[in-house]
Amino acid sequence: MFLQRLAVLIGGFAAGALIRRWQAQDTPGGASQRSVDRLSKEWKAQVRAHDQRLTRLEARSDAQEAKLQEMPSTVQMVSAMDELLAKAMSGLEGRLTAQAQSIETLQATVSQTDELLERVLESLDTLRDVPQ
Repeated sequence: MFLQRLAVLIGGFAAGALIRRWQAQDTPGGASQRSVDRLSKEWKAQVRAHDQRLTRLEARSDAQEAKLQEMPSTVQMVSAMDELLAKAMSGLEGRLTAQAQSIETLQATVSQTDELLERVLESLDTLRDVPQ
């Protein structure tokens, strides 16, 4: 217990000596005040730099937010894709229908050509069979 009190007493003397020494350096040359002024200037410069960075970041953030507002929503994009797909399918269906009609017309033409060719061949056969 005695040693603890002695340690506190010695610590107090040491702290007092350090404070006196610090005060002695502060008053004669004002070195401490210059140090504080220098640190204050550095701190203010850093605050200004951080404010400028924050202002730039806020501007960039606002620009990005504006771009996001201009972007279509997912629902709008899905709706547009549905419309495009519907138009594409409609166009494809129309072309397939036109091709099917062309095929039917071609089949009818081929059938008529076959019938005509068959009649011509029969006529030729008939002409060959007729005595002259």
